[in-house]
Amino acid sequence: MREVYNALRDDASKAIFKHRLLFSLLNDRKEIAEMICGINPLYKSLFDASEKKICLYGAGGGCCYVIEEIIKRNTFRLPFVIDNYKKGEICGYPIITFEDFLKMPDCKEYLIIVTVGKTGIREEITRNLSNYDLRYCLAYFDVAYFDLAYFDYSQEEYFVDAGALNGDTTKEFFRICPNGHSYLFEPNPVQYEISKENLKNYPNATFFPYGLWNENAALRFTSNDMTGEAGACKISDHGDIEVQVRALDDMLKGKKVTFIKMDIEGAELNALKGAENIIKEQKPKLAISVYHKPQDIWEIPKLILDFVPGYKLYLRHYSFSNTETVLYAIYQENGLK
Repeated sequence: MREVYNALRDDASKAIFKHRLLFSLLNDRKEIAEMICGINPLYKSLFDASEKKICLYGAGGGCCYVIEEIIKRNTFRLPFVIDNYKKGEICGYPIITFEDFLKMPDCKEYLIIVTVGKTGIREEITRNLSNYDLRYCLAYFDVAYFDLAYFDYSQEEYFVDAGALNGDTTKEFFRICPNGHSYLFEPNPVQYEISKENLKNYPNATFFPYGLWNENAALRFTSNDMTGEAGACKISDHGDIEVQVRALDDMLKGKKVTFIKMDIEGAELNALKGAENIIKEQKPKLAISVYHKPQDIWEIPKLILDFVPGYKLYLRHYSFSNTETVLYAIYQENGLK
């Protein structure tokens, strides 16, 4: 663990590591709360029951997520939720319009949590809130995998999107690297077809209907929601579907790889073992989820350092819960600003 800690290159990474490590060992959610508050001091209000004037903007799935993760856990009630397109109530809370909110004499005393996930709509809302000089923060953080300030991108990036789901991460990759190439791996058959449809106009996207592992095999997975709304597959001895998994070293042998992203429901450690040759030989940028298993926070960075001791490590966190913590690894010559 000391080796991992010493390889972390900034204070934010070290703070996240310490809190996640203690959470893994003690299962104390206060560590997650303190970690989130360290990311943005405004978030402290979400964990402080004495803060009464909090409301949410956006009566969708993100709203329900924040209510379950933050509001109910901290046992205080919201006065209302703001939404211009929905009426009635959500999760037991009344919905009001933004116009009605502005009529309230104390509206500027509220901290508004913007729970809208779609980027364009969220940006329009935050611009509007800023115009009225209102306090707000985001329930959806920066775009994971690509926001690290230390990343540098070449004109021809070769990206591995492991756990591609609906293809949105690859779309973001092509926005940043329009001349790049993406290899998408998605074992959920529903999500696989959705990603192909969503990226049908991107000729530099190559699709593989497999999960990643340390060898070529067939594993039992629980499919969760197979409708395409969530649908992430998880390894389970009693899983309801069988999926094929492959080692990345075998699938992309002889191919150039400059960037690997993995969010594969706890299979990250074995998948990295299956990419050992690519990592050692090509030293790609890495963005790896380290929250699915308690031991991920130290086992995954330790494995990466065993492969390539010269990697520089960073940690970032992207949610109000203990999910969405990403480890970044950058080799000096391959993608560090």
